[in-house]
Amino acid sequence: MKRLLFVALPAGLVLLASVFLLDAWRSRGEVFEARLERARLKREFVERSAAARSMAVQPPEAWREESAALLRWYLDAGAAPRNRFPGVPPRQGAGALASEEKKGKLADKDRGALAEFQQYADGRVALIKAGRYAPVASAVAEGLRLDLIAVESGPNPDGGGTGLRIDFALWGVPRTLEREGSGEKVTSRGQLGVTLRQLGVRLLDARRQLYGGMQGGGEPAIKLADAERFTEELPPSVLFGTWWLELLPRAPVTLELELTAALRGASGRERPAVFTVALPIDEAWRLPAGVEFKAEVREGAAPTR
Repeated sequence: MKRLLFVALPAGLVLLASVFLLDAWRSRGEVFEARLERARLKREFVERSAAARSMAVQPPEAWREESAALLRWYLDAGAAPRNRFPGVPPRQGAGALASEEKKGKLADKDRGALAEFQQYADGRVALIKAGRYAPVASAVAEGLRLDLIAVESGPNPDGGGTGLRIDFALWGVPRTLEREGSGEKVTSRGQLGVTLRQLGVRLLDARRQLYGGMQGGGEPAIKLADAERFTEELPPSVLFGTWWLELLPRAPVTLELELTAALRGASGRERPAVFTVALPIDEAWRLPAGVEFKAEVREGAAPTR
């Protein structure tokens, strides 16, 4: 009996170890296949959106329909790998990864900033899922496309009372992956191939005459320079961001925005891309009656993640 036990016990251990090893190999294989599928979807989205974003600005309904369909397709297609490989754990969020890198010693200020960007990214995903991606204005330049997703008044996060919030998406933004460190301490961060140089504002009266204008830096108050740190559901090559302006005076009837960006090519040389959009001024964008317009622009510190 002891001899049988001496034979059976090692055999059982070998069998158990083989089962664990096979399961580990299967899990690794599923992770690898899921990553390949995700990379294929990203490449397909970039290719499909490259052809679509050159569509004419008019009529706006054509691009609204096309962009909404592209974004919806990417969300639906991205769910397929998760359904096919349910054993693959979801990707860690930026907060968890940063805390892990800092060995749990992430400062409260950094934790709060990451939470703010995570909330912003989740809001962009919710916008797409709800089918509410419908640009109010659009412009094309140098192979890129600027969409103004929404323009509305709201409490300015930098203080100063109510401001004018302008949400935008810039399509076709090239990104590169930069790695820092060595060995087990390698960190990766996406870098944009486009710099937002300047945002100009022109206010026109009912006769299309210039009422006033202002210029400032083009960097928004917040933008998702590396959206994949926060969610895999946002598509590649689309940069989401938000500008904040002061509420507008009551006299002008048209708001013109001119964004000047610099696009870096493979050689490292830059070429300008200028986007111009015009919108009729909504009553909600104006200062209340009797309030003096001070011709100021309030800009955020332009954090990026």
